[in-house]
Amino acid sequence: MAQKEIIEKGVKTLLIALNVRSKTDPSIRLQARRKFPNIKVNSPKANKLEKQLIRETERRLAEKEGFGITWCNLLAKYFECISPRVQRGEWVQSKQTFSEAIKSLEKWTSDWNNTPASQISSGDVKRLFYQMKGQGISDSWLGKLRGDIKKVYEFGICENLLKGMERSPTDGVALKTRSRKRKEILSTDEIKKLLAYAREYESDWYYIWAFAIYTGARNGELFALKWTDLDEDQGLVHIQRSYNKKTKEYKSTKTGEWRDVSICTPLKEVIKELKQRKLHDLARGVNVKYQEFVLPRPGIWQNGEQAKKLRLFCEEIGLPGICFHSLRACFATELLKRGVPVASVMRVGGWASMKTMMHYVRLSGIEVRGITDPLDFRTARPSRLKEGKTLMEAVGQSFDASDVTNVVPLMSRNLPRKMN
Repeated sequence: MAQKEIIEKGVKTLLIALNVRSKTDPSIRLQARRKFPNIKVNSPKANKLEKQLIRETERRLAEKEGFGITWCNLLAKYFECISPRVQRGEWVQSKQTFSEAIKSLEKWTSDWNNTPASQISSGDVKRLFYQMKGQGISDSWLGKLRGDIKKVYEFGICENLLKGMERSPTDGVALKTRSRKRKEILSTDEIKKLLAYAREYESDWYYIWAFAIYTGARNGELFALKWTDLDEDQGLVHIQRSYNKKTKEYKSTKTGEWRDVSICTPLKEVIKELKQRKLHDLARGVNVKYQEFVLPRPGIWQNGEQAKKLRLFCEEIGLPGICFHSLRACFATELLKRGVPVASVMRVGGWASMKTMMHYVRLSGIEVRGITDPLDFRTARPSRLKEGKTLMEAVGQSFDASDVTNVVPLMSRNLPRKMN
């Protein structure tokens, strides 16, 4: 607080400037400035005006404090408290997902920063989504953002940071349901064609794609597969880690659990070729940078462009342009079509969600195959003579002529006949 004398347009003027900060929420701060011409500094009149301005500012501050913490500070508090739980693996989101969620919230909700979080309504959320839709943001992305906003509000409500709020403003904000399109997968013959052409023209990728099809492993799991993970005596591949290209770190699998995949005969041949290739390189004195890893490491794969590579190659040889993850779908559907139980496929492939697995069941067609076989309405062609005789017998049994006492003459029978 300060009184200051300034000259404004040649007139001595009293300037009173205030800077008041909330004691309960340090982020809430109010500033007030008033000018009074021809009033001396620290005069009784000046002191009276100063006290009046202080009361007005404190009243505004009390009103603002009543709304609680601002959105910007709520988001910062959320990040501060949840980050340690994410690091310990105690949160519903992984490190990468949580980091992406915070960046997305900071980017798209920046207009809310100075607004009390308790004053953000469903209408504000709808307007934000409408603006994002205008910029071409997909409904699936809006759904993720809606879920992240809800997590922040649930945190604020549980921590008693939002006064008077009992639910998130995202409640009641509906989004268009995303229709799940049929995922493009390869048939058995198309898989054979892919591997045959890959062996001929893309030797490095042949081994990668073959491992993906024969094990159902995810891209990051294949990238992290080491020779120590192969137990050829038992005929098993131990899938226990994955590589995250964004964070450049090795971590557990997506579900956090290890699993074993049996080594089929074609995969044994692939492994044998990879061993011979490695020994050949070592014999030639080639410096193999990643000796401990099973699969080759083409630069495109290290740059995360494996989906683009597979799609272009498939289109080049006349196959549907599938993405890399579709090889995992091929693994699941081919096993299901061969009669492997759904539970076994889930265990070997590392699927934790039955909802996801049911999508592969639909792709394989096993849930509808043979369902209509019991329907057969073919019969022998009916005999008109037999049908007519049966009908007359039924009519005769139901309507006996001896019961009829009064017969009403038909008028048509009384009309004179036409003469030729």
